[in-house]
Amino acid sequence: MIGIELGRYFYARAEIAKTADAAALAAAAEISQRVFEETGDLRPTSRTWAIAQAFASTNNDYLAEYVVNAVVTGITVDSGDDTVLVQVSANLERLFPGVVPDTVVTENGFPEIRAFTREVFIKA
Repeated sequence: MIGIELGRYFYARAEIAKTADAAALAAAAEISQRVFEETGDLRPTSRTWAIAQAFASTNNDYLAEYVVNAVVTGITVDSGDDTVLVQVSANLERLFPGVVPDTVVTENGFPEIRAFTREVFIKA
């Protein structure tokens, strides 16, 4: 029985990581092109957070079946490294009712932005 529960936990954790990657790609695509062209600085737009959350929600199929919501809990833009870090968290208590209360898992999505080509990819 523990093996099944551990399997479910690690699968859910992988789903949150997938959700974080999708949210990070969406956030990276929403960097202000105007600010970059004028200053060379990477800056989120007013829509970056909402777009990242929308992608996190859309890429949350398995967890949504259990009414577990993946929530964007942080977005960090680093102009020096041309990176965007998006943190996504989810409370997995519904997967393990009564066994493990408040099991909050956080994963990071971390795409790198190629500023000269505007190409976005997930850094391995």
